Amino acid sequence: MHARSQIDVSSAAARRRFFLSRARRLNTRGAGSDMRLLMAMPRTTHGVDRMIAAIFGDIPVFLIGAFAAAAYAPERYSKDVGYFVSAERYDDAQARLLASDWEKCRTLMFPNAGLGLHGSAWAPRAGGQEIDLITSDQAWAREAFAAPLFQDSNGERVIPLPYLVLMKLDSARVIDQADLARILGRLSSEHVEEVIRTVQRHYHDPSAADDLRQYHEIGKWEYETEATSQPDSTKDPR
Repeated sequence: MHARSQIDVSSAAARRRFFLSRARRLNTRGAGSDMRLLMAMPRTTHGVDRMIAAIFGDIPVFLIGAFAAAAYAPERYSKDVGYFVSAERYDDAQARLLASDWEKCRTLMFPNAGLGLHGSAWAPRAGGQEIDLITSDQAWAREAFAAPLFQDSNGERVIPLPYLVLMKLDSARVIDQADLARILGRLSSEHVEEVIRTVQRHYHDPSAADDLRQYHEIGKWEYETEATSQPDSTKDPR
């Protein structure tokens, strides 16, 4: 029996190294998912969208996490609803929740994150869908709120793509890495480079740009069809 090599999962960079090296080694090609069909499908509502909009009112918040990723890639199932709010309005947002009969379940801490994230989890006192309220006082968060507004198909304000990529790159959980591949795989190389320029301004990891290019390449494999992966024999080769 061969001894298993020790896998280092102590940092986001180490987890990315493992995921990317394994994906490239296996070189798994997809069955040719129809991206236009998948992206055109109605998105699931998470059940608290209208309630949260009414509570926060003039406080701008972004949808983050899986429901934000569904605005940029085919949807995956999740009940984890997260909102991102500016550091200046974080206390206001918590006060609005308290005044609307929500209770704080726990404090959220991200000790290994490099983005200055912190937050809290909340649930209605009467029971129901829990949400995470997250913030950061770093420059990338302020820049995200200053960026042009982007809304998903349900009309919710979603964190702009480069900053969602930044958060998922820094988290590097297994599901976040899958999201990165699916999100970046459907973009053009030029669009990926635009995202990389934003990431490099705020994330001082020398491997980040190369990692994102690899997620882009690996993500494209999922969407390959026979027509895109094989030469078209009906065309004149000249």
